[in-house]
Amino acid sequence: MDTISPQDWTALCGLMNGWVHSTALAAACELRLFDLLSRRPGATVEDVAAGLDVSPHGARVLLLACSAIGVVQRDAGGAYTNTALAESYLRSDAPHSMASFVAFNHEVQQVGCHHLAESLRQGRNAGLDAFPGPGDTLYQRLAANPASERLFQTAMAAYTRLAPAMIEAEELAAARVLVDVGGGDGTNAVRLCRRFPGLSVTLVDIPSVCAIARKNVEAAGLAARIRCVEADMFRDPWPEGDAVLLSHVVEIFSEERVQFLYTKACERLPPGGRLFAWTLTCADDESGGLQAAKSSIYFVAVASGHGMAYPASQHERWLKGAGFGQLRRHDARYLDHTLLVATKPGV
Repeated sequence: MDTISPQDWTALCGLMNGWVHSTALAAACELRLFDLLSRRPGATVEDVAAGLDVSPHGARVLLLACSAIGVVQRDAGGAYTNTALAESYLRSDAPHSMASFVAFNHEVQQVGCHHLAESLRQGRNAGLDAFPGPGDTLYQRLAANPASERLFQTAMAAYTRLAPAMIEAEELAAARVLVDVGGGDGTNAVRLCRRFPGLSVTLVDIPSVCAIARKNVEAAGLAARIRCVEADMFRDPWPEGDAVLLSHVVEIFSEERVQFLYTKACERLPPGGRLFAWTLTCADDESGGLQAAKSSIYFVAVASGHGMAYPASQHERWLKGAGFGQLRRHDARYLDHTLLVATKPGV
């Protein structure tokens, strides 16, 4: 065959040019294009150039890219507006804005993931070399860079807020003292306390993250119900509680470390206590999805050098092996996530 079919060409271009989406999104969010079009729907190229303080040619190129990826619409007269998706999630001031995650994806994840092949050859997260500082994980290096750590926590908070399935599990209503291990900036703790008035949360994380969480908890008016404990989740003992939450934690680590965390949770919980593991998961046959694949690349090439979006069935085997009895799986396949609820036997 001397020529490629239109279908194959379209598919091949889609594979080779995926970076266009994230690059255009990052530039548009940084320049506040979506904010401008929200204030001035129907803006022209000249309006956008003046509003963003870029050249008319630059505005034209940016608008072409954003139109091509489906976040901006152009009418027959050359007027531009946000699509519904951009209006809801890409404006910097939108209630569910993902602009911070777009920035984190562009500035950290993509930069480090360029080193995937090298990481696989060397058997380590070679992409971490792009980020100076002490430690052999991204999280240790972020702790030494307050601006980058704030970006990470803000991005993860935005990501977390778009996942209602995690806080809607009916089993959470029975918890009274929830230990949120690796609880980050407190987003989950605040959401859970607002949903369940009888709940108190003990958030466990490293000192620099606890400092961010305390400010957020105080701003939410929940300091009486959420306390922050500075600790290393692997080395230090966990506070007492009748429930443990591991949200966006276990997928970061090797199989051995995941099993260690599940065993530690089971040993720490009282009989009848529950572990809630909210985690990225791939399909059980490891054939998808895209978010699971992207995050797995990030963990191996940058974050820790280990981990992946493991299949939910593998988590279930680990939880059984750690000593848990009853298991329940809440799948959120469109998010490539699963909430696993594991109960310690004895009641």
